[in-house]
Amino acid sequence: MKKNLRNLMMLSLVAGAISLTSCRDAEEKKNEAAEPMQNEMHQGDEQASMDTYEGEALNAEFKNENTAEIYNLYVEIKDAFVNTDAETASDKAAKLAEKAGENQEIASAATQIAESEDVNRQREDFSKLTAAMEPVLQDALESGEIYKQYCPMAFEGKGDYWYSNSKDIFNPYYGDKMLKCGRVEATLN
Repeated sequence: MKKNLRNLMMLSLVAGAISLTSCRDAEEKKNEAAEPMQNEMHQGDEQASMDTYEGEALNAEFKNENTAEIYNLYVEIKDAFVNTDAETASDKAAKLAEKAGENQEIASAATQIAESEDVNRQREDFSKLTAAMEPVLQDALESGEIYKQYCPMAFEGKGDYWYSNSKDIFNPYYGDKMLKCGRVEATLN
């Protein structure tokens, strides 16, 4: 019995140590200075003082007003996931599904988010929504920048992307569990 308890404790310590370091990007690109992950899993003071993430102001102008409205709804959904708020994500996604019009990929992913009450399932559909947003956002800006960000830990280590108004990392795939896990992968301008 004591041996099993001791083994369980050791396994827990190893698992804890792995989870604390797993957000780090182990491989740096050759010939290119890697941009370090911002605040890799350093939750501490920031998380203790943050009750609800309010989002970042958009510092970009779009060529098309409809694209701007679609993107703003997308960001509101992302912000709901940062706050692990399934209800708000569902409400905003329903609005996005209506606004998406003929873009079936965006409408379908948004509808799936809107129809689910399970935040983990919604986050999976948010991944599809992010992929559907990519072609819409290419060459869509008149001025300013949007940041494509990446979390290597999302979906059991497969990793995934999202778009943000800020270089600061606020992870929608983990919310308060790993709020700062991620890095900026690209800048759209």
